[in-house]
Amino acid sequence: MIKLKDILFEAKKLETKIFDQGALQDSMKQIRKLVGIEEADEKWPSNKKVTYEEYRFNNGTGGFSFRWQHGVKWFGRLSFSIKQLGKHEIETLSSYNGKSFSQKVSNQSYLKDLKTWKDLTNLNQQTIITNAMSSIKKFERQAEQAFEKDRKDQSDYYSKKADTGRIGYGLSSQPRSRR
Repeated sequence: MIKLKDILFEAKKLETKIFDQGALQDSMKQIRKLVGIEEADEKWPSNKKVTYEEYRFNNGTGGFSFRWQHGVKWFGRLSFSIKQLGKHEIETLSSYNGKSFSQKVSNQSYLKDLKTWKDLTNLNQQTIITNAMSSIKKFERQAEQAFEKDRKDQSDYYSKKADTGRIGYGLSSQPRSRR
């Protein structure tokens, strides 16, 4: 019989056919640290998670993406794609509640030798992550500021409705049974 604790603490194995398993695990740790979601956060029932996906097509197009989610309305991604032979694009995005902060760059000189997904190496992946780090930090900070503003706006709204905005309002005026 499988126990819940065995499921919660089972190590995740990322699926990859492009990169070495160890290099991908290291990249995943780097992304988790960068966006502030530790692996332990994913083991408990919460909306926080970081995932990895890769795309490989017969015509040589494809790529990979790291996606993260802080909550229902706050998420982001780093994606790399080869759209045509030799034409590639890197996108970083963070979004909160419909407000997106993103950047797309194409055909970076440090990736000029990549023609298909088969040309990708562990070093290419690490270089892409390293070059995207500053924009990920910037966009995550902007998404967090949008989150904090939304939190403050909600707090201000409900604090002005002191009589009706608190939990349990109206219960004290209901009749009580006396014994």
